[in-house]
Amino acid sequence: MISDVVRTKLLDLAIGCRVLALYGHEDKNLGHLSMRDPDGRGLWLKRAGAGLAEIEGPEDFTLIDFDGRKLHGDGVVHMEWPIHTEIMLARPRINVVGHTHPFYGCLFAATEEKLVGFGHEGCYFGHDVPRYRGTSYLIDTQALGRDLAAALGVRKAVLMNNHGVVFCGENVAVAGTLGITLEKACRQQITLAATGFRTILPPEEEVKMKEQKLASVPTLERFWTYYMRMLARYESGHGKIVPLQG
Repeated sequence: MISDVVRTKLLDLAIGCRVLALYGHEDKNLGHLSMRDPDGRGLWLKRAGAGLAEIEGPEDFTLIDFDGRKLHGDGVVHMEWPIHTEIMLARPRINVVGHTHPFYGCLFAATEEKLVGFGHEGCYFGHDVPRYRGTSYLIDTQALGRDLAAALGVRKAVLMNNHGVVFCGENVAVAGTLGITLEKACRQQITLAATGFRTILPPEEEVKMKEQKLASVPTLERFWTYYMRMLARYESGHGKIVPLQG
């Protein structure tokens, strides 16, 4: 049985999957979002075999413990479950973890460039998005998961070379908004680099101010309500939503 509290949270997590799909994170049936189990049993992970856009509710998640053993659900467990378990073990305040393959994030992760604040979005990460260089293959062992969690450290996201991105937060609103923001920041920097224009950056004190204010939990949660409204409009057929707008 799933408690009413868990069911409500999983419905929110399902919405998070579909919002991410709408804003550039869909990659066939790859990519996953997870939530720490409120009852302390482990975490709920999007089932394998379904795309982010196809996730509807609690039946699309599996409950696993921190050793990857399935405790509840009929779905197949993603091979990269150690991404989620090891980050949550290392970061007790993190309740939601996402791993996806967004187009621009994957391209930027394959460079040696530092993500910077050409727009507000790059400043969310304080000019400091770490890189994971351990492997470009799947994070399918607990040892690799620990290495990835170590690369992430106390930051909001990590770029995985020639693979994808990981982002996390206290709740689905924070993690989801950061995932969308990261993809937009990568797109901005790649697009601007292609122009060959001379560029400028905001002063470092402004970068810090933007990170403090724009990437605060209350602000990220307010932005998330907008993304949920856009998803509702898209799914109801009202209004045209262009993915990747951020």
